Amino acid sequence: MLRILAGAFLIAHGLVHVAIWLPRTKDAPFDVNRSPLFGDVRGPALSLAIVAAILLIVGGIGLLVQASWWPTMTIAAAGVSAVLLLVTFSPWFLIGLAINAAIIVLASRARG
Repeated sequence: MLRILAGAFLIAHGLVHVAIWLPRTKDAPFDVNRSPLFGDVRGPALSLAIVAAILLIVGGIGLLVQASWWPTMTIAAAGVSAVLLLVTFSPWFLIGLAINAAIIVLASRARG
C-alpha cells in the first residue's frame, strides 16, 4: 500500500510542475517566468518543468511496477525540479525544495 501511495505522490508531484509552470497566469502570488538572478526565464523554466514532470511521472510509474530503475529516475527528477525551483525562486518554493530533498534521500535509500 505504501508503494502505491508513494508512486501516486511522485506522479502528482510531476503534474503539479505542469500545473504551475505551463499556464500563463497573473494572479499567482509568485512569477514563475522571472528569476531573481536571471530575469525573464519563461522558456528555460518551462523546459525544466516539463522535463521534471516527465521524469517524476515515469519514476512514479516505475515505482508502481517495481522497476529497478525507479530510484535513479526519481533522483534525477528531483534534482531537475530543485534546479527549477532555485532558478525561479520564491519563498513559496521552500516546501517544494524540502519535498525534493526528501525524495532524493528516500530514493537513495531504496537504491541501496
